[in-house]
Amino acid sequence: MTIYCDESGGVGRGVMTLAALSLKTDDAASVLHAIRRATGISGELKGSRIDLETRAFVFDQLDAVRWDCCVSIAISATTPDQGVDRGEHDVNVYSALLEAAILPLVPPGGQCAEVVIDDGRYSDQVLGHIRRDIAEMIGPCGLASLADSHRSPGLQLADVIANSFFNRALPSDRQSVIAAIVQPRMDAGRIRMQVIGADEVEDA
Repeated sequence: MTIYCDESGGVGRGVMTLAALSLKTDDAASVLHAIRRATGISGELKGSRIDLETRAFVFDQLDAVRWDCCVSIAISATTPDQGVDRGEHDVNVYSALLEAAILPLVPPGGQCAEVVIDDGRYSDQVLGHIRRDIAEMIGPCGLASLADSHRSPGLQLADVIANSFFNRALPSDRQSVIAAIVQPRMDAGRIRMQVIGADEVEDA
C-alpha cells in the first residue's frame, strides 16, 4: 500500500485540508481508468474541476477497492501570529497537516511505509526539505518521494478527497451535498478526520 498525499486550500483561503490516501498503486490506476472511461475525462482529475455527480462517482469507484484515508484540516490554525510571514506560515501549516495525516496510516510493527507527495505547491527547495522531514518521520525503511500529480493516479484521487473536505468546511450551496457524500465513508471507518490547532503549527 502506498500513501498518496495532496492538499486543497491554503492560508489565504482560511481553510487548508490534506488527504493521505492509502491504497495499492495498481488499484489507484484501475479506479482512475474506470472514472475516465465513464466520465470522458482525459486530462488530470482535479476535485476543483468536477461536478457533484462526478465527485460522488469517484468515491463509489474507490469503494470497489481496498483503501484507507486520513484527512487533516486547519481552520483557525491558518491564521499566522503577528509578525509571521504568510508564505512561511502556509508551509508550516502544510507540514503539520502532512504529519497529522500520514502518521495514522504508517503500518505498525516496523513495516515499511511508502509516501508520495504532490510536488506542485512549493519550490523544489521547500519540497525537498518537507520530503526529508517525512522520510525521517516514517523511519529508515520507509520511502518518501515527490511526484507530479498529472502522472500519478493516487495523487489525483487524493486531490478529490482533499478538495471535498475543503468544500465541506466552507459554507456554500454544495456543502451539504459533499458532506453527504463523504459521511458514509467516515461512518464506515474508511476516512478518519482530524482538525489541527494553532499549537501544532511550528512557526519560526
